[in-house]
Amino acid sequence: MDVSRRAAILITAALLGACSRGKAPAADSSTVVSETSASAPQATSGTCPRTGHWGDCQLRARLGQSGLAPRSTSEKVGDLPTLPVKPTTLMLGNAGVAFYLFPDTLSRRRAAATLDTAKFIAQTRPVSMKAETTLIENDNLLMLLFSKNEHQRERVADAVTAGPPQP
Repeated sequence: MDVSRRAAILITAALLGACSRGKAPAADSSTVVSETSASAPQATSGTCPRTGHWGDCQLRARLGQSGLAPRSTSEKVGDLPTLPVKPTTLMLGNAGVAFYLFPDTLSRRRAAATLDTAKFIAQTRPVSMKAETTLIENDNLLMLLFSKNEHQRERVADAVTAGPPQP
């Protein structure tokens, strides 16, 4: 047997031995969980009430879990339409997001029907050079994403259209 083959067998055996050992003590893992929870209280779904509908906390947690790193902003993120509920604005990287939380799906649908379809396009349509805003809808949530980045549009849409956390 040559040296490189022996080395590969020894490394494989060492890795298998390391993988078969028991887990770390429970105290270590709970410390990690509590440190993580303490550093991002809004990003955990355990602190959000689970109603089966979107809420501010659930949306921020989902975006965070999707690796989109939402952060609050008071900056103007784009031209926002006047709708029956007040929008909340966030930044996802360099893209602005405005989201509206309606009491139910029907009121969200009514509000979405008033939007200009030339200015606000569904996430399934490609972005053109006209600088349209992406409209993402799910349950009681209406979201406007101000981004031309197709990958970012897809990631945000996937996170939201998966649905709100269920009770």
